[in-house]
Parts: sequence; C-alpha cells; structure tokens
Amino acid sequence: MSTNSVQQLLTKLYRNSLIFQGVLPRPLGSVKGKIATFQPGHWTDGFWPAMLLLGYSYGKDPVLWDEFQRYVPMLAERVADDPEINQMKGYLALDHDVGFIFHLTCVYKDLLEPDEESQAIGLKAAESLLSRYNEAGAFLKAWNDWEGDTPESRLDKQGKMIIDSLINVPLLFWAFHRTGKVEFQRAAERHVETVQKYIVRHDGSTYHTYNFDPLSGEPLGGRTGQGYDHESCWSRGQAWALYGFALAYRYTRRKDFLDTAIKCADYWVTSLLPSGDAPWDFNAPRNERLPIDSSAMSIAACGMLELWKFTGEQRFQDMAIADLNRLQAAHLAPAFPQAEAFLLHGTVGPAYQRGSEEERMFNYVHANQSLIYGDYFYFEALLRLHNPDVLLPWDF
Repeated sequence: MSTNSVQQLLTKLYRNSLIFQGVLPRPLGSVKGKIATFQPGHWTDGFWPAMLLLGYSYGKDPVLWDEFQRYVPMLAERVADDPEINQMKGYLALDHDVGFIFHLTCVYKDLLEPDEESQAIGLKAAESLLSRYNEAGAFLKAWNDWEGDTPESRLDKQGKMIIDSLINVPLLFWAFHRTGKVEFQRAAERHVETVQKYIVRHDGSTYHTYNFDPLSGEPLGGRTGQGYDHESCWSRGQAWALYGFALAYRYTRRKDFLDTAIKCADYWVTSLLPSGDAPWDFNAPRNERLPIDSSAMSIAACGMLELWKFTGEQRFQDMAIADLNRLQAAHLAPAFPQAEAFLLHGTVGPAYQRGSEEERMFNYVHANQSLIYGDYFYFEALLRLHNPDVLLPWDF
C-alpha cells in the first residue's frame, strides 16, 4: 500500500467539501458510494468534520481548517442539548456517543490549535458523559428513551452499557488531562473495567451490549442490538473493543487493558473469512449471502496500529496492513465523481429478532453501504501507517 492512497483520499476530501458546503453527509451512503446530505442531529455528526481536521493535521491547509469552522455553530448548539433547540432543529438528545460527536471535532481542534471555545464545548460534552455514570454498576449508561419505545425497552435501557462506549471514553480521559478532576478519570477507568469484566468473553469475543439492574448494579446478562444473536460476536463491536482497550492502555498504562486488547485482536484475526474480510457477525452462517462490514475492518486497522505503537510487535502492523490492503483491493469506492465515499460494503444492523434463521440472518437494516464512520477510520488508519507524526485526536 503506497502513500498515494492518502493523496487519493485527500482529493475526495477537497471535492466533497465543495459538495457538502457546511451540510453533513448522510450516515448511510449507497451501494455505489454516492452520498446524500442531511441535517445534523445524529451520533454520526462528528465524523465528516473530523475528516476535515485529519486532512488539516496532515497538510496544514487553511482551506480545510476554514471548512471545519462551518460546523462549529452546530456543535455548539448540539452540546447545549436544549430541548427546544433540539425539537426545532431535529437534534436527538445527547447520549453516550458524545465522544464520537465532540472528541473527534472540538477536542481535536483544541489539540491542533488551542482554542477556548473548542475546549469549553469538549468539557461540556465530557460533563454530559460523566452524568451518565451509574455508580452502583460502575458503567456509563448507553441509550436514551426513543419515541415508540415500549415500557419494557425503556426499563431495559436504564441499565444498559454497550461496547461502542470504549471509543467515547477517551473524552473523559481528555477532560481529566485538561482539568485534573479525578472524577473524569475514575469514571472512565471503572467503566473500562466493567466492560472488560462483562462484555469480553473468555475467548476474546464480545457482546454488543450488557445489562445491569440500574438500582443495585447486579449484572443481568449480555444482549445484541446489531449482531446475529445474543451469544454471537458482531464484528464492528469486536473492532470497537480491540481499539478501545488499546486506547485505554494509552491513557492508563494498565497492562490488563493492553492484554485485553491483544486478546480481542487475536480473536479478530482468527475469525476473519479466508478472503481476509470481516463478516457483519463472526458467528452468522457463512454462505454467499453473508454481509461484509468494511467499517469494522477500518476500525480494527486503527486498533492494530495502536497496539503496534505501544508493543512494538511487528505482527500488529502486519495485521493492519493486511486489513488495509484488503479494503483497498475489494472495498474501495470508485473515484470521484462516480463516488464521494471512500469505502463500499459497510453493514448496519440487523436488530436482533427471534424467529427463523432466515429472519435473523437477513432482516438487517442496511448492507453494502458506504458508512461515514468507516471512511473516517480508514483515513485515520492510513495516516497512522504512512504519516506517524500526524497529530490525531487521541494524542494528548
């Protein structure tokens, strides 16, 4: 894989900025990699602005910096989490995904060019995440109630944590770094411990979510919202675990977190398809209809490179290169203007349903999609590999 890969992505980045003009790309793309725009208000709002900052960090082009500035008013509105503004603008209330929205944007901006407004937005987002910490169970509550939820699902959410949280937790580590307030560090570290204890299985595979009694903190068991079934291993969740525990080691230097990241990485590598692809779920039946998730592969590549950075073990770099080579060979979107996206073949869903194997296997929401978070982590992984001196959101 050559450095030309980075230049190709930068070309699309510049051209996409002319298309988006301060609007956000949809969370989902299309089979051919064309991307529509949409109004903000979702957990994916940070990924496109973050890609602009990655590009700026690489080349220090003020054009990309100025393009990022278009999104700051929206981020300031979103972190306020005002119910009236949310209703008027169609913003979802903030939940545990504030790291995806604000760490990759305002925190990153503050790292690149210290800025009081960005720092204030980042700290307010960190306070929002800290407010979700359940002391009894030592975990960060994942989701809010949604319109149409049943009473049972609302109760279920009160005691639910999910594996995606590990990439949001660095927001708390950064807030501790910025303020010295130990409550940020304590909540982050204890949450990672709880994920380690309950979501990671003995073989290194992971649950998507885990439930606790919200009052007593008693563990109730693992669940899935996006995998094949409750005891299977959703590949994007496995990638979040691999990368998240590696980042937790960065901020704590706790060897048990590093060991868990390696355990998750070993499961990842031994569970891939013979082609080197990551199926949407590692335990789903392996047949010609099994969806691939390129976004999981992008996230895992970042995690492998993080492990290589801190262990020096060549196998982790080799794993990342194999992952990225496969993405480039089989899942790269066509050149602009045929496609604005970087990657094809991401999969979102399915929501778990009881029923026949056919229903469980193929009732997914979207397969063969271009996913903005898959593109973000693909860009980050290439920069990590080819330009290790580039400042990333995690470098504090």
